Amino acid sequence: MDPPDAWDPYSRPARRTQWLVSALAYHYGLDRGVENEIIVLATGLDQYLQEIFHHLDCEAEGRIPGEDFRTLCQVLGLADPEEAAADPEECAGLWEDLAPELTFRQFHAKLCGYFSTKAGCAPQRPAVGRLPLGKESEHIETQIRLRSPPRGASPPPAQAEDRIVKLEEENGSLRELVEDMRAALQSSDARCLALQVGLWKKAIRVNQELQKELRSSQEAIVTLEDCNRNLKREQAEMRKKVEEARHAVLNSLGKVKELEAKANKVPHLQIYIQELESELQYYR
Repeated sequence: MDPPDAWDPYSRPARRTQWLVSALAYHYGLDRGVENEIIVLATGLDQYLQEIFHHLDCEAEGRIPGEDFRTLCQVLGLADPEEAAADPEECAGLWEDLAPELTFRQFHAKLCGYFSTKAGCAPQRPAVGRLPLGKESEHIETQIRLRSPPRGASPPPAQAEDRIVKLEEENGSLRELVEDMRAALQSSDARCLALQVGLWKKAIRVNQELQKELRSSQEAIVTLEDCNRNLKREQAEMRKKVEEARHAVLNSLGKVKELEAKANKVPHLQIYIQELESELQYYR
């Protein structure tokens, strides 16, 4: 069954920041331009997921917060918040009925179920270029070597058997080396993803704090603007009162001058009165 065209996690070649997505997509048949390390990672997918869960479970409680799983999906690019808001069905398989805490079984089921649904429930196929590990593969390789000996003179049977044993030992060592490298690669990427989740959460907290500070600053600006308007209003009223006081002072000065002018006339009036009194006495 061909994977549906509606969803394609490999619109461009796999990037090292998307190893987990690439391995899951390859495991469920959604592969295109797969690199060798993806094939290696996909051989131990359950261990890969277990490593990631282990690094997310910092307290070793056997469960992780649902919010951490949501953040991991955003880090992997599986659920962009804006796209999720625009198309809720796109993230329904990941975030639908998301519990506050997830066990590894739930964590595994959420991720694998998402990719198996996108793949249209296509049957799992083995990775290309891999032989099954174990005695059967060793027997098959031995038979191939026996049927197709190297070109040139045929070596003695004892020497051929020694060569086969040596090659089998080398193959076993190479398998162990590949397995160790796969485990180390998965563990390293799991730690990297856990750190990315932590950084993502920290960035969200910082953003929230910045939003709070921004709101506080905006409120402070509104308060200062109100104070500025009140000060301007008080200044206008003060100017009006000062102007009224200035007019009152000018009026008072005018009256003072009038009183001074009248006061200056008082001595002349007193002399005139005295003259009148003298004339009155004379006539009497």
